[in-house]
Amino acid sequence: MRVASPGQRVGTAASYDRGTARWILPPGSWGGSILFRRLVAITTTSLLASGALAGFGAGPAAAAAGAPADLITAGQACATSAPGPYLSPEMLNDARAVTLGGTYSGEPVSATARQDFEYWDVDRPETVFHRDDSLSGKRLYVQIESPETQLDGVTYAWRARVLDGADSSPWSDTCYYTVDRTGGEAPAIASADYPSEVYSGGIGVPGRFTLTTASEDTVGYRYRFYSSEGQNPDEWSSVDAPALGDPVTVEFTPSASGSHSVAVSAVDRAGNWSDRGDYQFNVRETRPGVFSAAYPESSEAGCCANLQYNVGIAGEFQFSGGKGADAFEWRIGSEGSWASVPADAEGDAKVSIAPTKAGVQTLYVRLVLGGTRSPERAYRFLVDDGPTITHDLNQRVVIGSRVTLHAKPRASSVTEYVYWLATYTPNPTPEKFTVKAKADGTADINWLADNSDLLGLYVQSKGATLSQPRWIGLSVDGAAPSITRTGGDVPGSTATFVARTEMTGVTAYTVSVNDDPATQRTLKPAADGSVTFQHTPATYGTHWVRVVARNAAGISTDDGSLSWSVSNGPTITSAEFPATGAARLVPGTFTFRPRLPYVTDFRYWFGGDDPRWVSANSDKSATVNWTPSAAGDYVLSVQSYNGSISSQVTKYRFRVAPAAVKVTSVNPAAVPGGAVRAITLKGANLHRKDVLQVKLPGGRTVTGTVKSVSADGTTMTADVNLAGAPLGVASVTVRPYGGGQSPVVLAKAFTVAPQAKPQATKRPAISGTAAVGNVLKVAPGTWSPAATSYAYQWAANGVAIKGATGSTLTVPASVVGKRLTVTVTAKRTGHYSGTSASAPTAAVAKGKAPKATKKPKITGTAKAGKKLTVSPGTWSPKADSYRYQWKVNGKVIKGATGRTLKLKSAWRTKKITVTVTTKKAGYADAGATSAAVKVR
Repeated sequence: MRVASPGQRVGTAASYDRGTARWILPPGSWGGSILFRRLVAITTTSLLASGALAGFGAGPAAAAAGAPADLITAGQACATSAPGPYLSPEMLNDARAVTLGGTYSGEPVSATARQDFEYWDVDRPETVFHRDDSLSGKRLYVQIESPETQLDGVTYAWRARVLDGADSSPWSDTCYYTVDRTGGEAPAIASADYPSEVYSGGIGVPGRFTLTTASEDTVGYRYRFYSSEGQNPDEWSSVDAPALGDPVTVEFTPSASGSHSVAVSAVDRAGNWSDRGDYQFNVRETRPGVFSAAYPESSEAGCCANLQYNVGIAGEFQFSGGKGADAFEWRIGSEGSWASVPADAEGDAKVSIAPTKAGVQTLYVRLVLGGTRSPERAYRFLVDDGPTITHDLNQRVVIGSRVTLHAKPRASSVTEYVYWLATYTPNPTPEKFTVKAKADGTADINWLADNSDLLGLYVQSKGATLSQPRWIGLSVDGAAPSITRTGGDVPGSTATFVARTEMTGVTAYTVSVNDDPATQRTLKPAADGSVTFQHTPATYGTHWVRVVARNAAGISTDDGSLSWSVSNGPTITSAEFPATGAARLVPGTFTFRPRLPYVTDFRYWFGGDDPRWVSANSDKSATVNWTPSAAGDYVLSVQSYNGSISSQVTKYRFRVAPAAVKVTSVNPAAVPGGAVRAITLKGANLHRKDVLQVKLPGGRTVTGTVKSVSADGTTMTADVNLAGAPLGVASVTVRPYGGGQSPVVLAKAFTVAPQAKPQATKRPAISGTAAVGNVLKVAPGTWSPAATSYAYQWAANGVAIKGATGSTLTVPASVVGKRLTVTVTAKRTGHYSGTSASAPTAAVAKGKAPKATKKPKITGTAKAGKKLTVSPGTWSPKADSYRYQWKVNGKVIKGATGRTLKLKSAWRTKKITVTVTTKKAGYADAGATSAAVKVR
């Protein structure tokens, strides 16, 4: 561990605190704070021959008068005998160095005076290290930083003197220290109270843990207990060993159940920590279990509340203690009185609790078992009276738009709402806004999205008190303008940019190039909200534009940017060696075209080959031939020259590989025979010079004409002559261009199908009147080529009429009000069938009303009190049903709508008639009246 912290001053009165394993330094002392980082030369010399170190090995000589005194070794007073203090450089200071110092009390020295330190391994006194440096006042100080002079386990001796020209002070006393860099192996940990890997003890039950070091120089221990439940300490605790290397016992009282551990390191005399020892143990749970779906457990406000519950709404809490439990005691808060509920046979209980206030509450529950009360279980839950918030934003808002949130209270007497914004940039004092509530307690919160840093909003209702806050997560899209570019790839050519943003109501765009203030412009948008601007780059290299949009409210979008490369290097193209995909092992060419003016030559090379030169043609381009010697990845570098001026180097990367040609499919799957047809092959590594052959049904092979191949080699189009080809399945063979390529065959590639279907040159036409019961006819139209037969399908409002497949149709009642069409299918041998539909008829009208071939007739005795009966007569076509209306002297008898009528005395001498109305689906109604009979 660190003995002197950075910046701490160290003096002669330092003492070691075993409890903290730190050196305690007096105020105003010096030494450790002077963290000189000056690198001075280290000179090694043997002084045995000169006698300068006479007496080495026989113990230190006493310092003469005038020698440096008040000697300090790493902040400690000089130890004049070995081994001296044990020091770990890693623990001493930021420089990881042993500091040596002292005070010179002799005569004043000149500005040229120097300090002279010498130090040595006491087991190798023949080798002495010197540090000779200028002297600052009368204080001597040096840092021993070199790893070669801080070897682990070595005891060093040192002394110092002052040099002034030819004069020197006597040597100081000799001081000793021993370097110790290692803390040793991990200590052992044991506990009889809490054995490892078993459940024992309990909350509040103390346990003793014995820590035993593996090193003899241990002066203390550092330890820290962890629990899987609750807060764990950040700081380590420390304890002294009774004597050097002795074990210690520490006590720990668990405050939680479940998995625990203790981590321990031994601390040696130099402050080094040993490897860490870990001990796992488990604490038995003695507290009751608590659960509530109504008020779920939560340790923080705004989390996990069940919004169906609120202040004054009772919710169920379940307590569990296991069989044998007597009862449970509970209370809300630490000041309330305890209530008791008995446990059932399973050791469980339920209580209903209605919280009296909002916010995070704590329910304390303890188990009563055999008259003994367990430790309390603290169950924290949130009573959330925060408002409900609705909106239709779908969690995304574009900057500059206005947002409306609808707030509904969940607390009483709400008069207003308070809301504030939460941003990615922390703000400890956000501005809060207030909105008055309506009479029903609701409110609409209108907010202008002017900040793309937004995370969301908090909303509270306010009445007699403030409710819990409601969090609404929102994301504001900064609507950074998107930018597209055309041109400007070459110095002196003009680039045209189009920028647009999702923010509405844009009034201006600010654009700049390469962040140069001199290029900044403010432009008005076009009618569609976009802006178009231009820039002509004068130099090659990387350029960029930056665009910001602004609306009438002064709200700006995020920055939109686009970078591009401007080059004056030549362009390189090659049909045989494309930059994408794999090229074949075939000869090919590369064409260079300059971007510099007046180019006379090109310099080019492949990979690490020596450069070659080629002169430009009259059009300033050049073409070179090249044949790959082997498959692999290649880089072609080209540079153009205009006298002494050279362009940038253009690098063209491509791959040469044996073509793993594949054919995976042919489209269309069915190709009409009878003529030259186009087909499309899908596959891999296809080439324009590949040979395509088709084996037709029956065995004849024809060669196709390759029309095109896609740049990535995955698509080939070709023409194949299928004149005279029989119907059936054809296969395709591709013979790859280039050496060492095997043919690729796709069996069952496509089907030679019937030829084109007949086309209607004149549509089918329906004749006749579209009314129920009428007969309609269809003329099939005319077709090219001519059909050999026809099929028909009648439809009503586009839905096929079942069974209506003839050239005529008797209109059924089911299609009244619908428009009729007929689809004619023209068939021709060796061809697909063609179809054409007629124009629709007018909406089908009802059929003509039925006619009475025999009028209704009244039978019975026409005398008061007697009953008359009517027969409906006969009708053509036959009716589905009849309706009746009796009349007296031509006036309707109310309610007389049946086939019979009982005569009243009031009708004496009056005439009785009955009108019969027919009902038939799809036909108009018809009526007929009977002859009158006179009531007697």
